[in-house]
Amino acid sequence: MRSALGLLFIKLKNFANLCIISNQRKAFSTPGSSVHPSFKIGPENFFDISTDAKFDIKENVMINQFNFVTVKSNAKLSIGKNTYITRATISCLGEVSIGENCILGEGMKIFDHNHQYTKVPFSVSKTDFNIGKVKMGNNVWTGANVVILKDVTIGNNVILGAGCVIHKDVPDNSIIINQQTLNTISL
Repeated sequence: MRSALGLLFIKLKNFANLCIISNQRKAFSTPGSSVHPSFKIGPENFFDISTDAKFDIKENVMINQFNFVTVKSNAKLSIGKNTYITRATISCLGEVSIGENCILGEGMKIFDHNHQYTKVPFSVSKTDFNIGKVKMGNNVWTGANVVILKDVTIGNNVILGAGCVIHKDVPDNSIIINQQTLNTISL
């Protein structure tokens, strides 16, 4: 049996988490954004959101726990209805669009940019980026530790196997293992 002090501690922790989540939810309410009231955020997330970032978040979206979401100045993040995200990283400097009914799994990372570099003399910039887009269709499931790079379009009804690095477009109705099309599903 739990002691009265133990129950009080749990209630205080739950209340503190609700306050943090409520404040985090406000970060998505930037001018010009559309965030459905059913949007849910779990505990222990890290959000780096600019005040002029744009959001289009549809109904029943859940950003569960331990996610890292960055949406910088003038960038746009769109998430379709019934999409679930957990323990993921989304780094948006340009535009990231995630479709409906997606399940983005543990360790998944989306980057719509990469560092600028020169070959002669060799140098990689710490602060200058080549910015692009990532577009993900509906009904996409990412296995653990999938990395999606800039300027990629992922079709509808796609499974991205664990550990894949997605650096080129993926057609509709595909199962991808290490960027190889394993199977195209006939619908």
